Amino acid sequence: AVVSTQSTGRYKGYGELTTVDLETAKKVYCDLEYRKKWDSYCNDLRVLNENEERQIIYWRVAYPWPMSHRDYVFLRKTKLISEPDRWCIIGRSDSSESVDTVKSVVRVEQYEQTIAFQRNESGGGTKVFMYYFDNPGGSLPTWLINWAAKTGVPQFMTTLKNACEKYGQ
Repeated sequence: AVVSTQSTGRYKGYGELTTVDLETAKKVYCDLEYRKKWDSYCNDLRVLNENEERQIIYWRVAYPWPMSHRDYVFLRKTKLISEPDRWCIIGRSDSSESVDTVKSVVRVEQYEQTIAFQRNESGGGTKVFMYYFDNPGGSLPTWLINWAAKTGVPQFMTTLKNACEKYGQ
């Protein structure tokens, strides 16, 4: 299910990966090299800087034609919320790393995402909770905003599930 506040670019989603264990879901979401293979919107994704507590990541996203692609520079932290059942991965815009802009790509300056993975209490599977906000800059057509709310976020959950099921093969 997805709840959208379209005028502000805020989305909340939740679902269940019934065939995926918690550790696999977390690994797939955090594995940037693997993400490039399963996320068709991902043009470029790499760690710019990291330490034990956080990563600074560059991410370029392909928007549908006729929109310009977008890129992000963000800080990501992964936190164990409750041993061993809940993990939270937090991303937010960051300007600590100097990254050149790319011609015809719009830099997203305001971005936040929180995704939480929780082991399903009834046994198998993983519950997923996601909050997402970005201000993509420029003027976006209503059809694209509606697509993100109605199709994009649910499609992401399906794609994540499929990627988890193929991970390590």
